[in-house]
Amino acid sequence: MKTAIELTQTARRKVDAEGHGDRVAGLVLGEWAQTGDFVELAGDGEALVFIIHARRIRIEADGRKTLVFKLDHPARPVTR
Repeated sequence: MKTAIELTQTARRKVDAEGHGDRVAGLVLGEWAQTGDFVELAGDGEALVFIIHARRIRIEADGRKTLVFKLDHPARPVTR
């Protein structure tokens, strides 16, 4: 199944401030990734750590399915 990434507003602000938009746009997570998992983007400086805040399946009108992961930053525990 195809996957996609969405960011919370706080995560989007951090990504924009750090200049990692291209890295996040190209990020592909497997179906095995679960809510509460940490996603770490390592680089030359300090790692940027997100948490999978939510996941959902989007079904298009033509029947195509996409597993959408919503990432949050800072990586704080998911509450239900």
